[in-house]
Amino acid sequence: MSPARNSGLRVRDADRVDACALLDTARDDGQLTADEHGERTAAALRAKTFGDLDALVADLQIPRNLVRSAVVNPRRRQRSRRWVLAGAAVAAAAAVGALAGVVATDRPGSSGSDLPDLTTARGIETFLADYRAHFGDLMVDELTLHPEHASFERAAEGGTGRFSYRGEFADSSVTDRDPDVRPFDLGAIDVPLLARYLAGAPQTVGAPGGAVTYLIVQRSTDLPDEGPVLSIYTKGAAGSGYMTISPSGEPLSVYRASR
Repeated sequence: MSPARNSGLRVRDADRVDACALLDTARDDGQLTADEHGERTAAALRAKTFGDLDALVADLQIPRNLVRSAVVNPRRRQRSRRWVLAGAAVAAAAAVGALAGVVATDRPGSSGSDLPDLTTARGIETFLADYRAHFGDLMVDELTLHPEHASFERAAEGGTGRFSYRGEFADSSVTDRDPDVRPFDLGAIDVPLLARYLAGAPQTVGAPGGAVTYLIVQRSTDLPDEGPVLSIYTKGAAGSGYMTISPSGEPLSVYRASR
């Protein structure tokens, strides 16, 4: 599947997550039996190099949403990544409660008790559809998504508006707009790719069995162009931690779970 020169390259947790997603798809569409899926998934979680992962997925048909992943596309394996590990506690994540269950929906928009979990692909897609319908675009200054509600800032009549969302939108205040604020387009988010990171985030930050508590989308001064960054906060038995990725799914940093 990949050139030999890439087979010895070390994999990241995100690459293991991508391989597991591919194996899940192969099981679901009949390429793998349940036993084969279990054996390969266990091996994928132990993989150290791309050669290890190649041996597990080389005979599988590749789903469209994974063709750009480093596991499948060797050219993406050599791209420079700012992959930082930190052991410090994340106080903000520690203050957030555990993930609450909500009822999912297949409709593009939702309200009330039908609102899907906003830290899942379906929830994010529902929010974006409602957002576009309400505002006419997907521009935002910053956004925070919790499982059951969202809060965000964007340009509004008279300045910068602060809004909340629980299936319906409500505004709370308008302040003078900072002339240096640069809104960004939420449409740039690769939602299927983000969903895979959300599913694997607890494992990635060292909190297996934990849950995503919230997701923040905002510009970051840590990037050369101050582009938007998605920060995925998790909490589990091992403590709280978070990871950051770009809207296109480029992993940027991981802050390991700690109490």
